[in-house]
This record gives sequence, structure tokens and C-alpha cells, in this order.
Amino acid sequence: MNSKFIIAICIIGLYALILFIVGILAFLYSIKHKPYKKINDEYLKEIAEYSKTEKEVLKGLKPIKIKFQLADDEKVYYVDELDVSYNEIEVKKRKQKEFDDEYDQYVKNLKKNYSLFKFKTKQNNLEKTLIYISNKRIVLDDGNEFKIIKLNKVLLNEYFILNFNGEYLKTTYLKTTNEEIYFINADLKLKSIISSFRIEND
Repeated sequence: MNSKFIIAICIIGLYALILFIVGILAFLYSIKHKPYKKINDEYLKEIAEYSKTEKEVLKGLKPIKIKFQLADDEKVYYVDELDVSYNEIEVKKRKQKEFDDEYDQYVKNLKKNYSLFKFKTKQNNLEKTLIYISNKRIVLDDGNEFKIIKLNKVLLNEYFILNFNGEYLKTTYLKTTNEEIYFINADLKLKSIISSFRIEND
């Protein structure tokens, strides 16, 4: 048999094998990400619709009376009990880059939703937490202790679909210098309130 013919058969066979493998991976990818894509597409539509009325929602905010003493220039505008997950961020020393870009961790987490393979990430349990948002800070009360986050310390605040133990949850993602916080909440108003007061406190 002609050597050129054998080489041609090998090349064609290798090409067919690559196509087969790529096809299998593409099929597995589409199956794996179907649940995520469905809820993400739904969430994006909700966000697009909400953005049309966001300014009116923020203008309509009214102070809420609470039992805690506040400074004269501080008022609470949001109170709710939500499931919350906290993740501490490991601060690693780097020679070339001293500080991460504020979006780095957010983008890394987002990419995990698109990965074909599973990544075991450290995700703390959900905790029922009472949340107060004022024009100055966020106060989290889990029944045992209070966590106070000044709005000028918030580095990033975004909508996010969280993969929590295989279940996709609509969340508001918040990042500070040393931790990430996921508020499990389909109410889009939460993120826009935080973002609005965060701008005022910059």
C-alpha cells in the first residue's frame, strides 16, 4: 500500500477522532449547563425589565423605623430576613501584583458556572440573617452577632447566579477586602439600593 495513502488515512482518522471528541464534549457541555442557562437567561430578562423602573424605585424609597439608635444623618431603607452565605477571601502575597483587581474573584466565580468540569469550592452554609441597609452601612444580624459593613468599604456589588450544592440560586453578590457575601434574594431592589448608597459614600 502506498505510504502517502496510509498517511492520508491516518490524518483523516485523526481528524474524525478529534471531531468525535469535540462533539461529545460539546454535547456534555450543553447538557450540564442547560439548568444554569435557563435560570441565567430568566434572570437577565428580569434585570433588563427592572432596569427600566430602577430610578423610580430608588426615588420611592422611604426611611424605615427600627428599634436601634441611629446617627442624625443615618436612616434605614431596607430590612429583610434572607439566607446568606459568607466566604473569606485569602489574601496572597504577590511579587508582581500587590492587589487583585476588584472584579478578579467575581469573574473567577462566574467562570465556574460555565466550566465543563466540577470544581470543589469552599462554600459556607446558608445562614438566616436579618439585614438592615442604611445610607451609611449594612448591618447583618444572624441571631448570635452583628456584622457591620460600611458602604465605603464595599468593593463590588453585582447580580449573580450562585451554584450552591448543585442548585442555582439568584443572589446579590457583595465583595469587601476580606470576604464575599451572597444574599439569596430574587428581589433586584437589594443590589440597586446598595449600589446607590455606595456611590454616595465614595
